[in-house]
Amino acid sequence: MRLSDLKIINHSIVTELISMDLAYHSVESVTRMQSEGSVYLKPRTTKSFGESKLLADMTASIPEMNVFGIKHYVVNNGHYFYYIYLYDFREKNLLAILEAEEIGRYRTAAVTALTINKLRTKNMHNLAIIGTGFQAQQQLKSVIAANPDFEKIFIFSPNKNRRTKFVMDFRKLFSKQEFVNCDSMKDALIDSDAIITATNSSSPVINYDYLKDQYLIIGMGAATPYYIEIDEKTIANCNLVIADDIDQAKLESGDLLNSVSKGLLQWKDVIYFSDIFKPEFKLSYEKNKIFFKSLGIATWDVSIANDIYKKFINLN
Repeated sequence: MRLSDLKIINHSIVTELISMDLAYHSVESVTRMQSEGSVYLKPRTTKSFGESKLLADMTASIPEMNVFGIKHYVVNNGHYFYYIYLYDFREKNLLAILEAEEIGRYRTAAVTALTINKLRTKNMHNLAIIGTGFQAQQQLKSVIAANPDFEKIFIFSPNKNRRTKFVMDFRKLFSKQEFVNCDSMKDALIDSDAIITATNSSSPVINYDYLKDQYLIIGMGAATPYYIEIDEKTIANCNLVIADDIDQAKLESGDLLNSVSKGLLQWKDVIYFSDIFKPEFKLSYEKNKIFFKSLGIATWDVSIANDIYKKFINLN
């Protein structure tokens, strides 16, 4: 391969080509492949190079798509730089390098929307989102696009000004939904059925005492063993606990690591996200308190990168 043949797909091109629909269907299709055992995944590894400097890599191989890839990012003094290296599976050629900040944002939101579609029951009418940062914005847009029939959407973050602006912005974007500006965590949780946490909190933002008898909680906040968004009692009372990748959760999920260390949960009782796509998986009344820890895996990033690459090639 000549260097001149290598495709560099920069941030502006990725932003032009990506969409909620593309990310959703890409994540769904590759997760179904993963449930059939036809995907190879290597969890994220990180290396620190001093204070506020980090290098991270994670890898996925998707033979059915004829690609494999590496998601690679660097953190330097609070600045993040994301890249995906996409390779041809058969020829082993490097096809493209994509700047991947938008891919990660859309991927995370697509996973949440897909999770709600797969695990939401007919009795789940109201949604809550805890957090009002940039990730929360894309999360909520994707969820509403895929699930437009939530009756009420409760919004909470401790920053009142940012929370109020968040609610006002969404009322303009989605006139058919009712958005509720909540002054407390309790107000957001007490009538909610599906709950998304999108925070970097090191202490719980979910309190079991405020939850209904059934719930679906999706934790997509910080991927670090030192941060805990969900209180121990909530996880102890769950009858279905899911992780996108269990090996990665053992390294990064503070919520699950904390509960396992205290004997409230065993790793053997945690299932893979791809398991819910298996034909034998069925929800039941015994599985109505659900927690899914979303850390982000290379399978989804590489699949979305491949779809963007194909659109890029078709346009050029």
